[in-house]
Amino acid sequence: MDLEKYKKSYQEIEAFQQTKNLDYYAHPARYYVKPFKIVGNVYYIGDSKVCSHLIDTGDGLIMFDSGFQHSVHLLVQAVWEAGFNPADIKYLIHSHEHFDHIGAADEFRDLYGCKLVISRAGADVMRERPELVYLKASPNPYATLFTPDLELEDGQVLTLGNTSIRCVLTPGHSPGVMSFFFDTCEDGRTYHVGYFGGAGFNTLYREKLLADKLPLTMRETFLESLQKVREYPVDVVLGNHPRQNETLAKREQMLRQPGTNPFVDPGEWKRFVDELTGQFKEFMEAGN
Repeated sequence: MDLEKYKKSYQEIEAFQQTKNLDYYAHPARYYVKPFKIVGNVYYIGDSKVCSHLIDTGDGLIMFDSGFQHSVHLLVQAVWEAGFNPADIKYLIHSHEHFDHIGAADEFRDLYGCKLVISRAGADVMRERPELVYLKASPNPYATLFTPDLELEDGQVLTLGNTSIRCVLTPGHSPGVMSFFFDTCEDGRTYHVGYFGGAGFNTLYREKLLADKLPLTMRETFLESLQKVREYPVDVVLGNHPRQNETLAKREQMLRQPGTNPFVDPGEWKRFVDELTGQFKEFMEAGN
């Protein structure tokens, strides 16, 4: 095991991330990604830093995650360029309550009237522990929290048009992480889609948990959440950040090899869960 790669403190990691993102904060349009269809009625509308997805249910749109507040214009442009009207978004579902995934929520509701959705646990964090959203790290000094229209319970199914989404609480990366599972169809075939709502270790350093006044058992909770969803049937894995499931590399492959779809991989979900489990155990063994 290469434990050395996990030897940096969470302060070093956070400082590195802030420095790495400075150009993105100053020039978000440079990180725009032309939207594209992943499979069936599922589209990518995120940028090269953080993922957002769109589902065309036939009775309105469902959007996953609203990214940073400073890049709301990229999302609006992507929805239009994908061939849709943002006013048709009925639900904007958030995977968890961190600032880089909820930033444009209020803007979309104010502009287009969509309902803002998050897990009840995530809503509780915003109400009771708003400091855990980490708004201080947002590049927009005016970034704010949102008040949800709908708070999801573990196992709840949200249905719109031809799409029913099973919402599964998978805390760890944050207390309010949810993962989502639904089906999509293309060319007469049904594909099971899975989206794990929070895979990062950056919030699970021992020092970080103590500073945030969260129990150290969040680390075991993270591993339990991975096992909770490991056996779900998944043909298409969606990412939270593009690197999580190699979103942009897969898109490049689609463009290089028309007719192929690397997003369709029935073995990827279990590989993802098992690799993440192994990496996190290494992370803990390194003394973090």
